Amino acid sequence: MADKPKILDAADPSSPALSNFAIARCTTAWEKAYRAQIDKDGFESDAVREAGQAFRAAMPPLTTRDHCRDFIACVAQGMLLGAIDEKQGTKLLYAVQIALTAASAQEKSHEAAGYAVYAELSESEARHAQKCIPHRSKN
Repeated sequence: MADKPKILDAADPSSPALSNFAIARCTTAWEKAYRAQIDKDGFESDAVREAGQAFRAAMPPLTTRDHCRDFIACVAQGMLLGAIDEKQGTKLLYAVQIALTAASAQEKSHEAAGYAVYAELSESEARHAQKCIPHRSKN
């Protein structure tokens, strides 16, 4: 049986993972909930459960690519710390995959819609529109 991570050391300020704001937020929520539950009833199993719920509640929404990257980092950190079990972690990472796929499809749809607008313009109107609208780099 693997050793359980030290929960009270999870928010150690020297941890490089805490340089990520989202991880720091989740880990801090986890530690506060853990300590509060320990102070309340002293049962570690209750504290671990409550802390895990607080950690997951503090995770970023899947609304932007940056949030998705932070969400992935939080899932990984949560699994390492024991706040998220393997089964939950797998489901959460799958949810990110779907969110990123949907975001990519939406971006492609918006780009296609923009090109359709150009198609309806005269050649001189399209050149003028292209000069006025900044283009994103394709990185």
